[in-house]
Formats: sequence, structure tokens, C-alpha cells
Amino acid sequence: MAETEALSKLREDFRMQNKSVFILGASGETGRVLLKEILEQGLFSKVTLIGRRKLTFDEEAYKNVNQEVVDFEKLDDYASAFQGHDVGFCCLGTTRGKAGAEGFARVDRDYVLKSAELAKAGGCKHFNLLSSKGADKSSNFLYLQVKGEVEAKVEELKFDRYSVFRPG
Repeated sequence: MAETEALSKLREDFRMQNKSVFILGASGETGRVLLKEILEQGLFSKVTLIGRRKLTFDEEAYKNVNQEVVDFEKLDDYASAFQGHDVGFCCLGTTRGKAGAEGFARVDRDYVLKSAELAKAGGCKHFNLLSSKGADKSSNFLYLQVKGEVEAKVEELKFDRYSVFRPG
């Protein structure tokens, strides 16, 4: 019981800090689940989705979600979308099968890194990156190599806090 009370107090203390969060890749499987969880927990005063297109939601819970539509090929033009967020989650990604080797690297490395750079410049303190089990910039496998490269490059940005999630 005390653990539950302590967790409730932590949540309430976090809510009182009036923090803002953005999610990149909210149209994907993980991004959708993350968005739902963030809204259910109610920890953030502002939730912004940054993506290629506007998403539609039927549920009332999504009515206060802000959406910024960007062109990832011209991401610098959309720097304002990354301004003023305390926390960022990056769930961007594609597959080599969908985008080819070059397209995969562009999305999973270049877009992610540019987004992280803009988030850092915009004041983001905690950046969360969805990566992959086995990510390694020295890997002979393109997928794992790209994931490892972007992990290392984002780490070099020196966010106050940087979390990497490597699902299997």
C-alpha cells in the first residue's frame, strides 16, 4: 500500500511541474501505444505529435493533443515544432523492405538525429529513443548498424537525460 501511495505522490509531483512532451512516430505501433499511455497517465500538461501527416482520433481523450505536420526532408524549416518541450519520445522508423537501404538510413538515422538536434536546441531536457535489441554501430547488419550509429550520435548531443529503449 505504501508503495502505491508513494507512486501516486510521484505522479502528482510530476504533474505539478507542468511539463510538455512531444512524440515523433505516433502513427506507428509503438507510438500509438505510447500516446495512449501518456494520455491515460495525465502526466503532461501539453502533448504534441510531430509527424508527416495529421492523425485522426475518435476518442474524446485525444481532443487536446496538438499536432505539428512537418516535412522531414526540410526539418530545419519546422524547428518551432520542437520548441518548449521538456521531454521528447522518438518512435520514428521504417524498414529496409518499405524504404530500401538508403531510405531506411535516411529515416532511422538522419531524420532521428536531426529531430534530436532540433529538440535539444528547443530546450528538451529528456530525449527518449526507441532503438533495437542488438544495435551496434560496428555491426555488419545495416539495420543494427544504423540503430547503433544514431544512438551514439544522439548521445553526443548531451541531453540532461537520454534514455534508449531496445525492444527485442
